[in-house]
Amino acid sequence: MIAVIKKNKKIILFFIFCYIMIFCFNYFRPVDLDLMWNYGFSKNVSDGLIMYKDFNMVITPFYPAITGLLMKIFSSNLIVFYLINTFYALLTLIVVYKLDKKIIFPFFIYFLLNTAPGYNTLTVFFVFLLIYLEKNNKSDYLIGLIISLAFLTKSSIGIFLALPTLYYIKKPKKILKRIIPFLITNLIVIGYFYLNNALYDYINFAFLGLLDFKNGNGNYNIITIISILIVIYIIREYVKTKDFELLYILSFMIMAYPLFNTSHGFLAIIPLVYYLLKKYPKVNNLINKTAPIFICAPILALIINYITCDPKYDNNLFKYRYLQDEYMSDIEALKEYLHDDYNNTYFILMNSYLYKLALDIPINEFDLPLKGNLGYNGEEELIKKIEKIKDGSLIIINNAYYERTDDGSKNQSSKKIYDFITENYGSIGQLHKFKIYVKN
Repeated sequence: MIAVIKKNKKIILFFIFCYIMIFCFNYFRPVDLDLMWNYGFSKNVSDGLIMYKDFNMVITPFYPAITGLLMKIFSSNLIVFYLINTFYALLTLIVVYKLDKKIIFPFFIYFLLNTAPGYNTLTVFFVFLLIYLEKNNKSDYLIGLIISLAFLTKSSIGIFLALPTLYYIKKPKKILKRIIPFLITNLIVIGYFYLNNALYDYINFAFLGLLDFKNGNGNYNIITIISILIVIYIIREYVKTKDFELLYILSFMIMAYPLFNTSHGFLAIIPLVYYLLKKYPKVNNLINKTAPIFICAPILALIINYITCDPKYDNNLFKYRYLQDEYMSDIEALKEYLHDDYNNTYFILMNSYLYKLALDIPINEFDLPLKGNLGYNGEEELIKKIEKIKDGSLIIINNAYYERTDDGSKNQSSKKIYDFITENYGSIGQLHKFKIYVKN
């Protein structure tokens, strides 16, 4: 064992360096809603809540299940959540190193800038693992299992990552070997939800709501055009080279759809960056020569930002984190108004997870009232649940509904639910950027 460590000392030190850098880069960034949702889903599982039954989400269950289980073993602290997700990212780097060690440092730089804690990081790992398994002619049963785990992490990605298997359409036994583990793992998941009386909820939120998510949240902009051009480029490359890797790279481009924002766009082309670094070694060598600048500048900027922004907040969850002034003001206003008495108070807000986690309030089925996250006919179903709320309960919503968020993307919050509350219940005041309504 010691001999193996000595022999691979440099690469082991490199991966330790990568782990520390990814952790610091992500941990020193400001808190955002994607982080709170991914952390919140995992914490819910760690706390013993049943996915889809006790809280709603549109993603399939593997990521919150495995992350929540690890948090249950170690701690549900936010730092532990970051450590776990950094490990997922490190697994991706190890696989890329096994694929082509010459490009690992330039790839790491891009990966560092475009990864964040969440289920998307796990899907990136799965796509590279599939490329590695295909290139090395590994077991079709294992490939089928990984495709299944990708599907159970994000269904749309999993479906598209299964499409390259059609390349073997003339080898039905090979395809069958991949289908078997896919079916077995999904039957296990179905059995789990059936035994917990949550099977319909799983199907409803994770699958039936996807059409509403696509229709309600599509953004079509310059990122859309760039994504289409990239898809055309990948198809042309495949026609010329017949490189099997490109089928998985093309399949992963679905990551950008339908949101088509900057973060999803840069994330979707991570596998393409790997391919381009291999194809253009001169670019790879140039980045290697200037690596210290690429690596040190963003980390230094984040540390300076962290120090100058005074991120302190009197809450164990956000300890040592930079919580934006806007969010801190919101939380303090809610805390002062409600006097720590949150019984019969409902947050119908896009930011509910952030506020409730900061205020140590249990999560419930009302806390993600976003289009596409509510299942089939979900807006009407949530309105029915609101109608059943006990009279006298407080309902907190934003003081206005905006079609677009601050970054210009479509507001995922439901206008139908917002209008129902404002038209049917009485407002008892305005608090900061919120309006308080009373159920009667």
